[in-house]
Amino acid sequence: QRENEFFALLGPSGCGKTTLLRMLAGFETPNRGRIMLDGRDIAKTPPNKRPVNLMFQSYALFPHMSVRANV
Repeated sequence: QRENEFFALLGPSGCGKTTLLRMLAGFETPNRGRIMLDGRDIAKTPPNKRPVNLMFQSYALFPHMSVRANV
């Protein structure tokens, strides 16, 4: 792990990219197994306590809504 490191996840439609990212971010929980990050299981750690970020593909999720409404 390096400071300010990021990565891209590529794959065909339906292969689980979004599900994986949502689980890493804490927006979904696995049915079984663990989510290991830096040697520790973060599967039950709330999203706001995880040292990860999720950036959506589109900068404006709902262009007809204000920034506040999108958050």
